[in-house]
Amino acid sequence: MRIEAVALRYRYPRAASEALRGASVGAASGSSLAILGPNGCGKSTLLGALIGNIAPSSGRVLLGGRDLATLAPRAAARLVAFLPQFERMSFALSALEYALLGRAPRLGAFAQPAKADEDAAYRALEGAGAADLAGRRVNELSGGELQLVRIARCLAQDTPAIVMDEPTSMLDPAHARMVADAVRALAASGRTLVFSTHDAAFAAYAADEVSLMRGGSDQFRGPVAEALEAGRLASCFGVPFGAASAPSAFFR
Repeated sequence: MRIEAVALRYRYPRAASEALRGASVGAASGSSLAILGPNGCGKSTLLGALIGNIAPSSGRVLLGGRDLATLAPRAAARLVAFLPQFERMSFALSALEYALLGRAPRLGAFAQPAKADEDAAYRALEGAGAADLAGRRVNELSGGELQLVRIARCLAQDTPAIVMDEPTSMLDPAHARMVADAVRALAASGRTLVFSTHDAAFAAYAADEVSLMRGGSDQFRGPVAEALEAGRLASCFGVPFGAASAPSAFFR
């Protein structure tokens, strides 16, 4: 399912300037798009608009050609799942119970999860490479392990598209690699992935295309090799970038 934002504008209440200034992005089915840019450039606001948490003052979000503004919340939740950057763990759920939360949009009012939902949650853990964590409590997991379980919750939602806000925030390189591998596997399975990051290396490894964002608008969108050119990155982040050869195994 293609996910697309067209000329989005949005200003937070009492803000001096717009957080989004005509931002446009698009990701095709079975591909991964990285939204790359400095802190405060509007990445999280853009993702909030893509999932319907923020209503832009102008522009449109299209999910498989359908205008998000015309969809009921439950219908939208069956098309796109969301991985927030932060969330509080209020209860010591097992990883399996936590992944099962992703089935909520598939259940009727006051309905209890059925065996089929539990099976779907376990398959989601397998798909995220976290099946061995099923019986562990989420408050006992490492940051990388927890992130894989959170991705499994998105998988259990069984949507054609997944949006992720800074999925490797505060992770060490090994766990960031685990998350990057999960993102690539999800895209290879046919899902559409859109994620924000300020890590150019993660974008290079996990994304098919990159949208460079600054000041609430997209500066450039294209294949990874073109988007991550040193001059473009310098313009986006406002600091010099250099280019150096990396081991071929680092990239796909």
